[in-house]
Amino acid sequence: MSRWVKVAGRRRRIGVQAKNRKETMKKIGVLGLGVLAAWMLGSGGVHAVETKAGEKEKTADKQAVTAARAIPFQGSVVAVDPVARTFTLNGKAKERMFKVSDQTEIMADNKQAHFNSIAVGSVVRGQALKHEDGWEAKKVMVGPKEAAPASDAKKQP
Repeated sequence: MSRWVKVAGRRRRIGVQAKNRKETMKKIGVLGLGVLAAWMLGSGGVHAVETKAGEKEKTADKQAVTAARAIPFQGSVVAVDPVARTFTLNGKAKERMFKVSDQTEIMADNKQAHFNSIAVGSVVRGQALKHEDGWEAKKVMVGPKEAAPASDAKKQP
């Protein structure tokens, strides 16, 4: 009960042997899937421990990157402490206190300024770094943001 079939330019005999080969290939495929599943289940515990340790390292790296990156702030000054060189801004949820160091760049009217130019009620904006003990201002600009000049490109003809 075999017959001849042309496969890839050659004549091949298909019959009982081909049927047996298909069944054998199915058995090998099922066996291969079983081995793969056993391997995945067996190494899952070790992988989970490695993943948790890796996640902790990634979290620590993200916190280090976040701590090193300056975050923008803006608000109205509600308190100034010239002795501690700090100023406090009002916020939506709570007030935030910023420490000014010698490296902090303070600008007022687009000119270099001193800590004395920060007064209660003035509007300030800038960038700060978050530390464990609070916020450290890196750049402070006193006064409201200037309006951008209108460009001619936005006008309609």
